Amino acid sequence: MRSSSFMNRLSLSWISVALYVVCFICSNILVDAHLTSARLDLTQDRTYTISEATKQILEEIKEPIKLRLYSSAGIEDMGPDYTSLKTRIDDLLGEYIRISKGLIIVETLDPKRYSIEEDLAVSDGVRSIPNVIKSSQIFLGLSGRNSTNGRYAIPHFAPERSAFLEYDLTRLIYDLSNTKKRIVGIYGDLPLNGDKTQRLPAWMIVDTIERFYETQTLFGTIEKFNDEIEVLLLAEPGELDATTVYAIDQFVMRGGRVLAFVDPFSEILNASTGNGPQPPRRTSLVTLKPLLKSWGIDLNERQIIGDLTGALKVQMKKGNQIIATEYPAWFDLQKENFVQNEIITSNLSILSFRTAGHLQKRVGTKVDWQPIVWSTSKAGIIDVAQVEYAPDPTEILSNLKTTGDKFTLVARIRGALDTAFPNGPPKSLINNRIRKQHRAKTDTSAAIIIVSDADFLSDTTWIETKNLGGQELKIPFSNNGDLVLNALDQLTGSSAMMGLRGRGVSKRRFEIIDNMERKAEKKYRSKEKILISRIKANENLIKNIQKTELKKGVTFTKEHQKNIDNARDEMLQLRMELRQVQFSLREDIDALKWFLSVLNIWGTPSLICLIVLVIVGVRSYRDKHFIVNKL
Repeated sequence: MRSSSFMNRLSLSWISVALYVVCFICSNILVDAHLTSARLDLTQDRTYTISEATKQILEEIKEPIKLRLYSSAGIEDMGPDYTSLKTRIDDLLGEYIRISKGLIIVETLDPKRYSIEEDLAVSDGVRSIPNVIKSSQIFLGLSGRNSTNGRYAIPHFAPERSAFLEYDLTRLIYDLSNTKKRIVGIYGDLPLNGDKTQRLPAWMIVDTIERFYETQTLFGTIEKFNDEIEVLLLAEPGELDATTVYAIDQFVMRGGRVLAFVDPFSEILNASTGNGPQPPRRTSLVTLKPLLKSWGIDLNERQIIGDLTGALKVQMKKGNQIIATEYPAWFDLQKENFVQNEIITSNLSILSFRTAGHLQKRVGTKVDWQPIVWSTSKAGIIDVAQVEYAPDPTEILSNLKTTGDKFTLVARIRGALDTAFPNGPPKSLINNRIRKQHRAKTDTSAAIIIVSDADFLSDTTWIETKNLGGQELKIPFSNNGDLVLNALDQLTGSSAMMGLRGRGVSKRRFEIIDNMERKAEKKYRSKEKILISRIKANENLIKNIQKTELKKGVTFTKEHQKNIDNARDEMLQLRMELRQVQFSLREDIDALKWFLSVLNIWGTPSLICLIVLVIVGVRSYRDKHFIVNKL
């Protein structure tokens, strides 16, 4: 009887496992058939969930916005990354149409070669990338137009930037629905706008700001900042004369807002010119001292902060060897180092700093002082002299003393302020009209945000540049640009985009895939370049032969035709080799990604099944021995 009962329990256990597997498979089939549009976002940062900020922007649209999605029919030839990206674009745009109640109008075009659609794509600012395998061009971009013929475009959607897809789409729509931009004045010594003579591009931060604001770049001595400027962005202004310092002071007295980036040592401004060691440039902190004092800020011009927790690794030469070591003057800070109830930083993940200074509230000041970003407790003071010429990371690392203190790197000042010029305008100001307009106090509560690091704005600090089809693609790896925009938005009272910024930025990279990609790049890219070069050489050879003979008006000889045929045969062989190289480039990576996908989909169910099987096995063993002992 007991034996029969044991067999019944065993049979029921196995039937339960079988039913679980069947139910799992059937549920997946039903979901795939009837709930294809349903999404469950289990990512840590809710990457695939439309944010409340996007919903707000879409719901506030008053007039129709027309979008053109340029998508080539052969996009699947570019690989699974492009295929999945195209699917996600379609899904998001469908949601945008629904939420906007039809005010977002999407037209999808396939820009075939030499077609009207291709001409439209080019005129709309959408660019193609080469599909080397088929010797064709692939389009995957978006253009938008509003009722006043304002135009914006996303030239090309890249898989490398897929984490920012919602932000890019919403930003374009926000730009089209908000035609009147507020004015930001930019003043400083930093080469934000690049250098055309040396072919240096403008910094990414300028492009980022100009998507939302109209900018005025200012130079030299300033007697008075225009009243139309709402926010003055000080980008390490260098040595200032008294007239310009007074102009900044009176700008604040009149109610103007300030976003300042100053530090004891700017690596960008003190970078080597190639003509040997240069004497360090004098920091703006010396001439800005009267202003900082009136704002309630102390910032030592001879001290920078080093942080051991977020210190970046750098390579340096030690004797005849290249070693990797931590450089505490360069560090990243995470969410726990930001004020959490502050809208400027609430949606940010990572901020990167380079030789940043230490902000302190001035003793006796009555201003409202709010630290926004601070170091970890494993931070200490580094003398500027240690980084001015040829810094030794190992020496700085060994000499850095930590006290457990946290140092403020970003702060906000609010409240009534007194002028830094209590005795009136400086003698250098000769404009009598401006002298008569002197203000001793702020008319309203002042608003100043100060960052103790000017290099915070540099592309090298927060931007990674990748080459895609001969085009440079800039991808943020830190939220530096987002903090700048959030600060400007708060200072101008505009917060529509704040909740959206910061999504997609993360340094939590999958090291296994990263390492495989680096090895694959090293192994295959050089061969790929050689093959592409040889293919182009053969194409040019055929063109030159045909062009030469056409000019002469001579019929092709057998020798000429043979040369062309040989070139074409070689091109076919080279294309086969190229396809194999490109396949090999992604083979191992795709195999790993497939394994991870299978693990994510089947891992949990399989684990449950395994646990059930173990339980069944244990119970079977226990019951069997129980029966044997009883007998």
